[in-house]
Amino acid sequence: MATKYVGRNQVWRLSFLVVVGAVLLAGRSWAQVWSWSSQNVGRGITSSVAIDGSGNLHLTFITEDDKVYYAFRPATSDKWFTTRVIDSTHYSQNVFPRVAVDKGDRPHVCVAFGVLEYVTLDNHRWVTQEIDPGSGTISYHCSVAVDSAGTPHLSWYHEFLPGGKQFTHLRHASLENGAWVVRSVDGGVSGKWNSMVVDSKGFAHLAYSQWTAGGDLRYAAWDGKLWNVDSVDSSSNAGTYRGYDNSLVLAADGSPHISYFDDTTLKYAYRKDGKWTIEKVGEVAGGFDFYRGSTALLLDTHGVPHIIFGDVGGVKHAFWDGKQWQIQVIVSGAMEQYSNVDAAIGPDDTLYVSYPDPEDGFVKVLTGKATLTTQAAKK
Repeated sequence: MATKYVGRNQVWRLSFLVVVGAVLLAGRSWAQVWSWSSQNVGRGITSSVAIDGSGNLHLTFITEDDKVYYAFRPATSDKWFTTRVIDSTHYSQNVFPRVAVDKGDRPHVCVAFGVLEYVTLDNHRWVTQEIDPGSGTISYHCSVAVDSAGTPHLSWYHEFLPGGKQFTHLRHASLENGAWVVRSVDGGVSGKWNSMVVDSKGFAHLAYSQWTAGGDLRYAAWDGKLWNVDSVDSSSNAGTYRGYDNSLVLAADGSPHISYFDDTTLKYAYRKDGKWTIEKVGEVAGGFDFYRGSTALLLDTHGVPHIIFGDVGGVKHAFWDGKQWQIQVIVSGAMEQYSNVDAAIGPDDTLYVSYPDPEDGFVKVLTGKATLTTQAAKK
């Protein structure tokens, strides 16, 4: 599939317009025009962003001195309110806090810094719980999601057992009848990079890397009794790093869609009628980032996929225009890898992109609006 790069020399640091090529739809020619604005939130080295049902933005990040912060921006304001929620005791290079929100607009944060911490607000007070205490060493990426009943779900990479023996399993926990129930999802070197969503039945779905076979992308879905594991993109060539920096979403029909890196290639996979289709979105200069890399996949109200990702020199936005993938640069700056990029999408298809800026050390949030959106949907 052809990939076209757009707008590399048309980037402004704070506010700019990116004009993307015309899309032919139903006999008419349409153009997609994006306007972006930027805000500083606080100094940090990671980012995770979510939007709630009222349009409020929620952000979490960790600082160079291993402190985890939460930031909130009301839907009716441009002001961010920031508070420290927990201090890490582990080297922050391998710590990636994430945030999700429930139907009551309440934030839920996970932090994996040797132990797994779950942090949420209870009567305007931050409450922290250690999940699966005494089980060993937890590290790298955790994921957090909340189902429609308000039940929190967590997934994480369990690296070592007590005593230092390697375990390297992907694990999942949900709060059931007031108690956390912990299950292993997959073994081998599974889940160092993982992403999770919960469906309308309250069942968890996970995309994750599996390194035993040389670098695979896998997908697991809980059916109420068992984890059903599917190999999405496999490689027998060790060191290809397939499946890293993945992001999972479920479409309106419940079908899974995943963005991820295959070394220096950005890919997009989706399942239809039990069969996986894999598309090459484009080549990436920096490729996956072993510690801090990420892609963020979003589906807009028309089912059109958008992928936000960091690359050497900036942050990029890839989207399907009805015929091919388009890639635009939305941040341009330091000639180094832009990492820990995340994104959320509002009900009006406004994009919110969070990232730590290596140029000045600030975590920033971009707001992107299309003045005219394509109606093309993924087949």
